[in-house]
Amino acid sequence: MRTRIAAATAAAMLGSVVLVTGATPARADSAVALTAKGASDLVADSVHKRLFFNDHTRGEIVAIGYDGTPFGSYSLPSLTDITLAPDSSVLYAAAPNSHKIVALDPVTLDLIGEYKLGDTISPYYLAVVGTKVWFGHTDGWTGEIGSLDLSGENPVTTLETEAGDWLFRAPRLAASANGRLVATARGQYASFDVSDGTPKLLSQRAQDDDAPYDVAITADGERYVTVDSRAVLTVRQVADQTEVRTLGVDHYAEAVDIAEDGTIAAGSDSAYGPDIATFAPGTNEKIREYDFPNTGYNSGGDGMDAQALAWEPGGNRLFVITSNSVQQYSLRSYDQPRSNRPVLTLTGPSSAPRARALTIGGTLKATVTLPAGTPVSVTRTDIESPAGRSLGTRTINASGGFSFTDTPPAGGRVVYKVSYAGDATHYPVSASRTVNVARATTSLTLTNNGKVYNYGQTVTFTAHLGTTYKNRVVEIWADPYGGDLGRRLLRRATVDSRGDVVVSLKLYRNTAVQAVFAGDGRYTDRTVGSTVYSRVPVSLKLGKYYKTGKISGRTFRYFKKSSKPTFTVAMPRYPNREAYLHVDIWYQGRWRTAFYGDVPVNSKGQAVANISAQGLTGYKFRVRAAYRKGYSGDSVNYSTYTTYQYFTVN
Repeated sequence: MRTRIAAATAAAMLGSVVLVTGATPARADSAVALTAKGASDLVADSVHKRLFFNDHTRGEIVAIGYDGTPFGSYSLPSLTDITLAPDSSVLYAAAPNSHKIVALDPVTLDLIGEYKLGDTISPYYLAVVGTKVWFGHTDGWTGEIGSLDLSGENPVTTLETEAGDWLFRAPRLAASANGRLVATARGQYASFDVSDGTPKLLSQRAQDDDAPYDVAITADGERYVTVDSRAVLTVRQVADQTEVRTLGVDHYAEAVDIAEDGTIAAGSDSAYGPDIATFAPGTNEKIREYDFPNTGYNSGGDGMDAQALAWEPGGNRLFVITSNSVQQYSLRSYDQPRSNRPVLTLTGPSSAPRARALTIGGTLKATVTLPAGTPVSVTRTDIESPAGRSLGTRTINASGGFSFTDTPPAGGRVVYKVSYAGDATHYPVSASRTVNVARATTSLTLTNNGKVYNYGQTVTFTAHLGTTYKNRVVEIWADPYGGDLGRRLLRRATVDSRGDVVVSLKLYRNTAVQAVFAGDGRYTDRTVGSTVYSRVPVSLKLGKYYKTGKISGRTFRYFKKSSKPTFTVAMPRYPNREAYLHVDIWYQGRWRTAFYGDVPVNSKGQAVANISAQGLTGYKFRVRAAYRKGYSGDSVNYSTYTTYQYFTVN
């Protein structure tokens, strides 16, 4: 069982108001796996931002960060309870089988001291007020409370035999920072004022049923909560044991904890129902419910061990340790357990004509009832109001319903957003409905599509825009082939009096050019394309011939039969580019293919090849070179062939 020692400045009664802001939470619900084999008695430390729990299977006190980061463990067999000093300076643990209380450094888990209480004193539950550690103990037949005073040079153990007796079990304890102590077990529930170190009975009531499963006290010490049965939590006054209210939870309740503002959290080990419930101060209504997921192999959800639940002191989070069917333990952090989450839904058309009225309906519902008249705000976002324009507020009826009618002035994607700002017990929520409002289509053209230009030639493009409403801006983009240069904006301008935008581009590659009109409130966006091609320059030079001459009016290069005719192709280089060479032979009255192939272009933009003239005497040949789009290693230029050059061997 955990004992909550709240800060003295946080004196909030169970009937106080919870303040929930409308800001977006900085954190989100999370879960992280732990290496533990058991987890009970979860305690949160706001000073060191750590959590401590009892791994009862291994007999260890385990320390982890708020995010589950492990910070070590301390072996203590038969451990039954752990609690922190009010200033988080010492972590105390009860070891009834060893008849002692152990004090640890909460940062290092190093041993500070061991305090033997006597061979007949078995401490089970702890609470700290000032410099005294109060404990519930038993001799096996009756239970009593006692205290360990650590203010002096030597520790002093006192058994408060006049405080009352509990049947068979040590009483569970809960204490407030202002010195109120509650002791609960079968036999009686009792409350004391121990602010001066001596227990003064405030109230007691007979309790013949079984001992409660858990107990927690409010920060101001005015009220306490017990899990009296597995499905009911009872809130009572500390001063006189008056029952204030009962809170219904799912079966198999295991834990209860109270935040400093009075919000109650209860944890259950329920396989097929909600596992966590939070209750607003002073009410019976549930703020939130959480159902653990199923991370194991059984049919129901994960569960939790006893008292494995704790509020973040001074914060909003609720920490819970869960386990699944294969005994995998997880730390779960819930970031907004104080806020009820309403459900906001919208209905309406998905498309509509422009300048015609349309109606959007909706419902806002919550498990913590929202009264009729609760306001929701409405905004419309469209192409002419990109930051959103307020359409005022509407109020929900008794069933949570509402509706509004609007005439969209602009076409395109129109988004209606309805927002509920939240209140003391409700989380803010919003929902959107998108309506595609029809727009007219204007004309847009771009010149030069499909044209071929010389390498390095400057080309002028003209985009022409037809009738529009307000927007007269056209963008012209160029995307050179190859993928390494990327798409870039050539010009963004308002069209001239003729509706034109003109831009020039020097072409070195095949290029996809686009004209883009972004649209306006009455005309839809448009994009048109124009693909232009750049003819790469290719030259062919023959080498190692010894003369030139005319044959049938054509110029031929003459090679000796002992030579190796050389062909040098020049073209702009590009990664992995190759030059294509094709040689024909004049045979039986026509040109026939002799050989062909691709030659890599080097870093100088040249491709060099040669052939042996042996056996070619008396034959006539022709040769040409080419860059072939898609076949010469790339596709960034337009295919280009050189003219034929002729040669012979003699």
